[in-house]
Parts: sequence; structure tokens; C-alpha cells
Amino acid sequence: MSNLSLHFAQNFNHKLDCEYFTSIRPQRDIYQVGAEIDIYCQEHFLKKAVIINIQTLPLFELDDWTAFLDAGMNKDELITLLKTFYPETEGLLFNVLLLKSC
Repeated sequence: MSNLSLHFAQNFNHKLDCEYFTSIRPQRDIYQVGAEIDIYCQEHFLKKAVIINIQTLPLFELDDWTAFLDAGMNKDELITLLKTFYPETEGLLFNVLLLKSC
């Protein structure tokens, strides 16, 4: 297994069942296009994926389209959820990771 991993509490929108899916995470230098990542949901290994694109933005630039695709909820609901996952969100940049299952 690779050194990088993404852990999901839920399979929002059943996105982890798809060949291509997104994840919105606080910006970190470890996220690089081409990086292979182990995907877990509720602590169970699901599959490997590779990052094929990264968009970086502050939360206030998140749009409904991306929020619905990522989590099946509007941007305000998703921002509220992200703030529960990451309480330090004020002023942070976020990576919208586009991943492809390996």
C-alpha cells in the first residue's frame, strides 16, 4: 500500500463507488498530481486511487456544483460540514482533489 491515505467517514453521494471522484481537504503539499493514495471508508481499505487534478481555493469560493458532486449537498451545507471536520478552516485554503481509481 502507498504511504498516502484518505479516510472518509461516509461514502457521500456514493462517490467512492465511482471510477472518478473528488475529495475536499485542507491544502497540504503532500497532495500532488500523480500521487497514489489508499482510500479508506470507516477504517476499511476500499481501493487505490491516483490524483489526476487539484484545484486550490478558499471555502468561500466553493460553488454548489462542486459541493453537490462531492457530497450531495449545497455549498453552505458542505462548508458547515467541513468546519466540523476541520475547525481551523477560517483562512485556510482547500484542495479539491480529483481522483481516479486504480
